[in-house]
Parts: sequence; C-alpha cells; structure tokens
Amino acid sequence: MDSTKSASANGLQTVADVILAPTTAFERLRSEPTWGWALAIALACSTVAYLFIAPALTHALQASWPAMMAQNPRTAQLTPAQQQDALAVTLAFTRFAWIGALIATPFFMLVGAVVMLIFNAIGRGSASFRSLWAASVNIGVPTIALGGIVTAVIVALRGADSFNSAQAVGAAAPSLAWIVPSSGPKMLAFLGSLSVFQLWGAALFYIAMRVTARVGVAPAVITAVVIPLAGAIAAAAGAR
Repeated sequence: MDSTKSASANGLQTVADVILAPTTAFERLRSEPTWGWALAIALACSTVAYLFIAPALTHALQASWPAMMAQNPRTAQLTPAQQQDALAVTLAFTRFAWIGALIATPFFMLVGAVVMLIFNAIGRGSASFRSLWAASVNIGVPTIALGGIVTAVIVALRGADSFNSAQAVGAAAPSLAWIVPSSGPKMLAFLGSLSVFQLWGAALFYIAMRVTARVGVAPAVITAVVIPLAGAIAAAAGAR
C-alpha cells in the first residue's frame, strides 16, 4: 500500500476511533495528524443537515418576525408592507445560509485548535499545532456532523410548523434546554448549544489534551470547559 492510500486509511480509521476508541485515536493523531476525511465528513453532514433544517428555520423566522420588528426601535416604525419586504429579503438570504455553514464549520474547528494550543502552552504540553488542529477537526465529526444530522432528523420528524424561533430549532437536539424549555431567547440559545453532542465533545477535548498534548488534568479540564462554553455564550449573544 502506498503512502497516499495508507494516509487515507488512517484518516478514516481515526474518524471511527474518535467515536469508538478515542484514546487510541488521539494517540495516533499525535504522530499522524490526519484530518482530511474528518473535515470532509463534517462539511458534508453540515450541508445535508441544513437542507433538512431550512424549512423549520424559514417557518420560525416568519413566525417570530412581527415580534422581532416590534423589539427594534428602528424597524418598529416601518409600515406592514415595508416589514414584509424586509422579511422577503431576509428569507432570500437564508436560502444560501448553507454556505455560511461551510465557512462556520472549519472556523469552529480552528477556534478549538487555538484554545487547545493556548492550554497546551500553559500546561507545558508537547503537541504541535498540526496535531491539535487534527484533533479538533476529528472531534468535529461527533459534535458537528453527528449533532447536525440528529438535529435534522428530529426537526424533520417534528415538522417545520412546530418551531416558532431559531433558538427552538437550535435546541431541538437533546440538550440542557430540554430541562427549562420555557426559557427566554438568550437562555434557550445558551442551553440549547450545550447539547449531548457538545458535552461529548468536551469529554473528547479532555482526552485529546491528556493524550495528544500530554498536559495535566487541570489544563485539560479547563480546555474541555472553555470550548463548549464559549460556543454557548456566542450563541446567546446572537439570539434575539
């Protein structure tokens, strides 16, 4: 088997091991930082998931539009016709939002890798950025790819008409938002971002920091907490 085929096989095996045998996967990524297959899978799943979720997002936007207009002093002065025109423009942009998912996926992976690199340095770890990037990308398979697909399936089963806000769509997958479903938009977005997949990811980041970066318990725990928490805070900040 040539080196190209070997790298491809290792990449697929690592993707599987991150889910089934994470310690083995992160040990391998320390010396063989493969990430191409993981990124391709995450991008493909993100796109497919968005296509299934899009009808629910469209319905949620239409349902919440009057309240959104009323809450903004600038848009509250618009006539009903003008508000509908603004809605039409916004809906037109949502048709291309899958492109944003393609951009956001590697961006979130990069953020994860940078956070890992910071605590790798603080904890006097020995991992290279390449290995940490590969670890972050591979963690994206269970968190972004599987999380997106499960959310899409749940949304499709419930039906687009059952979602009246974008935050409700984001909280469709099992998450802390299920504990307090009547929360306000920002809290719903925050808790909805802490899904079982993100908590799974936190555990994987911990293992990656211990195995790939070889840092102590404290830097690994802080990394595992900071990454999903930062995502939840960002989601809450953007909620309306």
